[in-house]
Amino acid sequence: MKILVSNVGSSSYKFQLLDMATERVLARGGVERIGNAPSAYKYSGGPEVQGTIDAPNHLAAIRHAVDYLLDASEGDPILSSLDDVDGVGFKTVFAKGITSSALIDESVIAAMEALIPVVPVHNPAYIASIRAFQELAPGKPLGAVFETWFHESMPDYAREFGVPRAWVRDFGIRRYGFHGASHRFVSQRVPQILAEKGVAYDAASLRVISCHLGGSSSLCAIRGGKSVDTSMGFSAQSGVLQGTRCGDMDPFVPLYVMDVGGLTRQEVERALMKDAGLAGVSGVGSDMRDIIKAADEGNADAKLALDTYHYGVKKTIGGYAAALGGVDVLAFTGGIGEKGWENREAICDGLAFLGIELDAVKSRALRGEGNIASVDSRVPILVVPANEELIVARETARLIAAAS
Repeated sequence: MKILVSNVGSSSYKFQLLDMATERVLARGGVERIGNAPSAYKYSGGPEVQGTIDAPNHLAAIRHAVDYLLDASEGDPILSSLDDVDGVGFKTVFAKGITSSALIDESVIAAMEALIPVVPVHNPAYIASIRAFQELAPGKPLGAVFETWFHESMPDYAREFGVPRAWVRDFGIRRYGFHGASHRFVSQRVPQILAEKGVAYDAASLRVISCHLGGSSSLCAIRGGKSVDTSMGFSAQSGVLQGTRCGDMDPFVPLYVMDVGGLTRQEVERALMKDAGLAGVSGVGSDMRDIIKAADEGNADAKLALDTYHYGVKKTIGGYAAALGGVDVLAFTGGIGEKGWENREAICDGLAFLGIELDAVKSRALRGEGNIASVDSRVPILVVPANEELIVARETARLIAAAS
């Protein structure tokens, strides 16, 4: 079985083609800056190619990527046609009334459309990409693997916001959580790493705190491979500080600035999604590398942004250690989690009381997967590059097999 996995951003399209018999990646690539020409692309699997195109929308980007997979100009194509693909999997985010995974039909698309106000950046892009494949490969099974899926195991008390019961009943207001594919991969890979290193553990009770840190960040408390709690809630706007999103804050703040400052709903929404978070605090943008550079050069606001971010992550780790009754493994993933040694050091500093002690030399030298804990650390500190596409491919293949 071959599965084409589509990872869609508001202005990007990335794909992996996997042979599920061996879980080998046959091809991969992506197009950036969709709708803002020139759109850069880079593909591999056949001849490695890169360049720029004019991709005004996701359909144009997907057509270009599919053309690469079907290109026979330099030998046998990767695919003779899209009929060679058994299904297309999407790392979808959020849909009304659907928290798991599903084969896509019009009811699934309608459920995604219903929550565009909650995820206005992600859902329109995914819907556009789904429509593109409905046009390019009519009748081909399409799988939606929602980010909320991994968090279905959270207990009711971890989901509760304390809002009126009518809000829960009528609007579904509760904690759902996101980054599910990433946290699920960490939950599966961590036991494998421990086994490979000869570390004894009880799979049913293994307590992992997964830190997905990037432009969008969330933490997850995992026991026995299942999500117990997670920092994002009803939307990806909540939790720890994000690149441009505010994270947790008093819900009366937007009401106050609307009343006193005369801001419209749209102005508040844009401010909290585009102008807040690390970018809002630092004043130098949302890229962690730029913020660290500015802080090193003496920019006080950039230093405050870093301190606020690290404090929020550290505080959440402590809270999840309490929720789990301890911690057996601390795991870092995501762009910042995998590459940001400065951030890992700052976050782990002061966590020795939990048995978490980082080795700075190991952490700074590491490239890829590994354990960066010191020899005195009771808790392994693992860097785990998440393979979200593999999670999506596996679940899409399962959905197709179950429906056949």
